[in-house]
Amino acid sequence: MQKALLGIVAALLATASAVAEEPAKLVFPIIPNAGGVVSLPKAAEQPRKGAKVVFDVTADAKPTDINKGLERAARLLNLYGAAGLKASDVKIALVFHGEATKTALTDEASKAKFGIDKNPNAALLRDLRNAGVEVFVCGQALNYKGFKEADVAKDVSVAAAALTVIINRQADGYAYVPVN
Repeated sequence: MQKALLGIVAALLATASAVAEEPAKLVFPIIPNAGGVVSLPKAAEQPRKGAKVVFDVTADAKPTDINKGLERAARLLNLYGAAGLKASDVKIALVFHGEATKTALTDEASKAKFGIDKNPNAALLRDLRNAGVEVFVCGQALNYKGFKEADVAKDVSVAAAALTVIINRQADGYAYVPVN
């Protein structure tokens, strides 16, 4: 009998441990299907209105994968939403250059260059723009990588250079976050 009770207790403890270790459910309050977050209403350093950030995105991704810079911006917006704030409560600028330049291409340019039917970043770029995120690609990187302005998706603005976006936004009080 004692052995049976010990077995039951061990099984209950194992079940309780497994339940306790289950990851919390991700929420997507502002950007659906990307940048999911765990709601932590009692955590220190909650998002606050008026923050400004420029993401300097050089991270490479396979032509068929979503760039992690887009994921990072979506996550920040979803953190704001999980805290009960709106997308307009934070200003976000993204600038792609280096290996991340391909993130900004049209479906046609992606197909011509990489043989894929569509740019996997297109829908998320559109969602971010609709949420008020400024999205730029470096004009110098476009040239260096062999792309034309016509190859850039309509949801992306061509900047003279990534450097100008970064310098201008920092002069305007934006925090700098590299994504490489």
